[in-house]
Amino acid sequence: MPKAAHRVPPAPPEDTKGRLLATAIDLFSEKGYNGVSVRDIAAAVGLSAPALYNHFPNKKALYQAAVAAAFEGPAQRLLADLQADTPAPERLRRFLHTAAREIRQIPAFCRLMDRELLDGDDERLGFLGEAVFSPIQQPFMALLGELRPGCDAFLLSEMIFGMLKQHDDMLALCGHLAGTGDTDRSPEQIAELAFTLVQGYLQGGAA
Repeated sequence: MPKAAHRVPPAPPEDTKGRLLATAIDLFSEKGYNGVSVRDIAAAVGLSAPALYNHFPNKKALYQAAVAAAFEGPAQRLLADLQADTPAPERLRRFLHTAAREIRQIPAFCRLMDRELLDGDDERLGFLGEAVFSPIQQPFMALLGELRPGCDAFLLSEMIFGMLKQHDDMLALCGHLAGTGDTDRSPEQIAELAFTLVQGYLQGGAA
């Protein structure tokens, strides 16, 4: 009798869903939302498009689930820093260190956010603002207001996130700039310098 062919058992549904979410983030970050089809994502995971619809009803639902899943862990860790039972300056310092580390560890997510800002799709930006980033930015703004009452906490929070992210955004160019030396700074170096700069402003008194 011929030897029975070895069959690889199908991946558990939760594993397939996780691979779909991770693959979606990678493809959306490389090609943009409009440059990726459900068929593209399904094929990258080894599924048919109809099989993908067993997990998500459409591309919009997959996109939103992928973005939420990619930011879930970082969001939990950032909230833990903001809600810690420590003095406000220490909460700020810990938050900046965690944010700098998280930015370094999720490059595909950060590339996708850059693409979304360039695309300017109001519906997707609304989802990102309301469902993804506001749950972090609102308590962060409250912390900044606690440290310097009357400051423009919204603008300050935006500038801080920009400081933490800018080095990684510019790294490919940094090696071509004169006088940069060893260009790759660690998240800890980035966070500590940002803390020093922001702390100087926050200690300056009421705005």
